[in-house]
Amino acid sequence: MIIALVVVLTSAVACACCGPWLSRTLRPALAVRLLTPSGLLVTAAVWFTAAVAAFTWIGQDAEIAALGAWSAQALRSQAPVPWPVSAAALLALAAAGSRTTVFLIRRVRAMRAAHRDCGRLGEPGSLVVLDTETPDAFTTPEATGRIVVTRGMLRALAADERSALLAHEGSHLSHRHAWWTVAVDLAATANPSLTPTARTLRNAVERWADEDAAARLGDRRLIARALARAALARQRYPRDVLPAATGGDVPDRVRALLDPPTPRRGPAVVVLALLVAALTLGAATVQHQGERLFERAEIAHSQRG
Repeated sequence: MIIALVVVLTSAVACACCGPWLSRTLRPALAVRLLTPSGLLVTAAVWFTAAVAAFTWIGQDAEIAALGAWSAQALRSQAPVPWPVSAAALLALAAAGSRTTVFLIRRVRAMRAAHRDCGRLGEPGSLVVLDTETPDAFTTPEATGRIVVTRGMLRALAADERSALLAHEGSHLSHRHAWWTVAVDLAATANPSLTPTARTLRNAVERWADEDAAARLGDRRLIARALARAALARQRYPRDVLPAATGGDVPDRVRALLDPPTPRRGPAVVVLALLVAALTLGAATVQHQGERLFERAEIAHSQRG
């Protein structure tokens, strides 16, 4: 089991290290669609292997062993993971679980607030203009979302730039980018090693919307100009929860619009596939060997009984 645990942890670390490179190498839409579920898979695999390692120690308690009908002594003699490692895994799981719970509570509250404030304005999928001078533009996250723009933002942009802004927000709405962002942030909260990857993926979500807007309007320089002007108008009013036109790394987005990078999909996909395969194989091996460990402890208990 030790080797399988090492494989899982090594693969998880490799995924965390390669994540930012992969998200910059792939096209934005493909990067988000591939790396977001991969990040959740990495997190689930790490949590699972940590849980198995922790339970090989917890299961050695006499009362727990009695409930499970296995031999605590046999489990203790055959346990492949030293108890300090198992205890550390248990503490890490508790900390990650607490962080994730707090994140989910805060994000749900933020989304409910957005729905309460904007979810009943206008028809589903419509444009809602708020009468406020605060420059802002975003999409609401519910299934029947809206594009919300303030008069302050509209006044800050020229007519053609408003079209670019609305095309960008329309992409957020049609592709449900708010939920992709939630999944990215969830993976990074539950597995902090994925924080750099999550940062680049949030930027990839914005670039995805930029590319959609550029394809729709056929003018990359217009999208870049509208983005820069909206960011200048919006810089004193940051928004972190909902996808907005001025989110992500704005200078990087402008550069990508004016000088599109050449994606290298083949090598990136191969690297990602190898890492995910190693991670999955390692987690499956941990599960199999963990089951066999407890089966042997159950047999020892029945023989003594």
